[in-house]
Amino acid sequence: MSRMKLIFAMLVLAAFVGIVPLVQAATTVEVTIAGSSAMWQTLALGAYSLAGAGGGHWTSNGNAVNLTDTRVGTNVDAGNIWIVWNSGATKVWSFTKVDSVVGDRCYFAQPQCSVSAPLANLEGNGSNEISSTLWGDGSPDQALPSNVQALFTTGTSVTVAATDIRPEDAAFAVCRVNSILGAGSYSNGASDGLDGLGYNSVNASGVCPANGLGVSSGAYSGTPIKSGYPGSTGAANVLSFNITGKDPISGTSIPKFSVVEVGATPVVFITERASKLATLTNATPQQLQQVFSGTNCDAGAFALTSGGLPVTGGINAFLREPLSGTMNTTEATVFRHPAVYTGTGSGAILGLSQEANVGANNPLAGQSGTCSSSDNLGARYRAIGTSEEVKSVLNSSAKFANALDGIGYTFFSYGNVGSIANNTNYGYITLNNVDPIFASYGPQSSTGLGYDPGQPATAGTLPGAANLPCNGSFPCPENQIWAGGLSFPNLRNGTYPAWSIVRLVSNGTPLKNAEALVKSSQAFVVTSVPDYVPFTKTTAGGIADPGLLLVRSHYQEYDGAHTLLGATPVNSGTGEAGGDAGGIILPCAATTTCSKTTQQVQGNQGLQVRPN
Repeated sequence: MSRMKLIFAMLVLAAFVGIVPLVQAATTVEVTIAGSSAMWQTLALGAYSLAGAGGGHWTSNGNAVNLTDTRVGTNVDAGNIWIVWNSGATKVWSFTKVDSVVGDRCYFAQPQCSVSAPLANLEGNGSNEISSTLWGDGSPDQALPSNVQALFTTGTSVTVAATDIRPEDAAFAVCRVNSILGAGSYSNGASDGLDGLGYNSVNASGVCPANGLGVSSGAYSGTPIKSGYPGSTGAANVLSFNITGKDPISGTSIPKFSVVEVGATPVVFITERASKLATLTNATPQQLQQVFSGTNCDAGAFALTSGGLPVTGGINAFLREPLSGTMNTTEATVFRHPAVYTGTGSGAILGLSQEANVGANNPLAGQSGTCSSSDNLGARYRAIGTSEEVKSVLNSSAKFANALDGIGYTFFSYGNVGSIANNTNYGYITLNNVDPIFASYGPQSSTGLGYDPGQPATAGTLPGAANLPCNGSFPCPENQIWAGGLSFPNLRNGTYPAWSIVRLVSNGTPLKNAEALVKSSQAFVVTSVPDYVPFTKTTAGGIADPGLLLVRSHYQEYDGAHTLLGATPVNSGTGEAGGDAGGIILPCAATTTCSKTTQQVQGNQGLQVRPN
């Protein structure tokens, strides 16, 4: 029988028994993102918009998926994921939220981390972690198509990093963590002894390990940073990576990378207001340094009064892990500013690090000697991840042994602070009397005069969906939440100092797909969920948002031995390079007119120039 006759016979047989032959189209992975939670929601909406009619979405909770790094044994970081697919499930987008530096490591590692989950974790109709009203068609999560499910049970490689800090700053952070506690050799006596943080006993303080030392050397893998939250098993893995040249462990070449800016988001200091911190509304960087460094974990550090009398007594301070983009942004803009060393014994550390007085305490969990207060009750604790940081503040007086008010910090988004929003027992503070969220710090009046429409009735209460002037729910455009029409006015005008640009990092085809995803998501930041300032000029829903008109001055990052990390700094444009955490804020109406001045970092004593 000829081939054509055989095919015809098979089709006739199929029609006779009622069977319709199915052809499964190939599945194309558009992006597999891992990293910062700051962009998780809006990029999901952007992906669903790109997927078009007939697409679907699925979200997880309970750290359902694993990021697996196989370069030194098998190291797993757990996270939650959204997965979006188009009609026919021929295209798939996904984003696993973990810490920024984990996302950077999983992208730059060669081989890159794999995203996978047991089949049981991928079954069902999803967890609806993103409100059904935001997807645009009111749809809840749907079950994963079989081919998409198979993609994640088998495992798919990370192709895009989502990060709150530049790759150079992430490289600096991991070298600082993965080394002996102490001063780097180049500091020559000018250090605070925290160039290395002590999670590896092999590498000199602050020094990145050399390539090719061998896995058995112990240089590439440090001790995981453990959570201090009661009963938590959370931990952050400490593993080396390079951003250029070759992977230090596998020796495989690292592809050239590009950075796609997504938006700017402020760090917000959040508090429980049950007792000692009930009247805290503002703090200076110096006061916060005293508390978070453990020098003075007392309400008296904030010079509070009640009934004309000083308020004193211990409080809790909650620190993020030093591999967190949130931690590194806050460290560089509020606490320990980028070090200015000359190698000759001059130069100095500006400010106090939140890692002071931690020592070998892992987990940091309220140990004696790590936090001083007038009643010896003040304490510091480590939180792993944004959700645990917010949960620590939520439960400071209920779950921790000393039952005290607590203070912590997080990148603001309505999702991040949702559990303590619209509740006068919790709040946020201004920094040097500058509000991070609204134009001014105060209660919403019946007329709204002087305040933004989205502000809660009580000053300093964290805003939630219930405070929105859009029937108390999202979607809600930025011009209805802020009287001036644009989100986060004090970040945009450069007066609020603690913020960072959130970014995607990639190369090749995934880079092009990431750029398309960012472009799609920008409209939702303006019209639906204004979690951050869009980086680029965006017109959507009748709103013309100019985007971010600021940059931070970029500077050369070094490790503890003064070895360069990354290329020569450039502030903006296609050649952008260098660290910028804690860089001085510069106006930048367009990349073509942005100041070319580099090496400037902001310190408590004013502008500092970091030497080459």
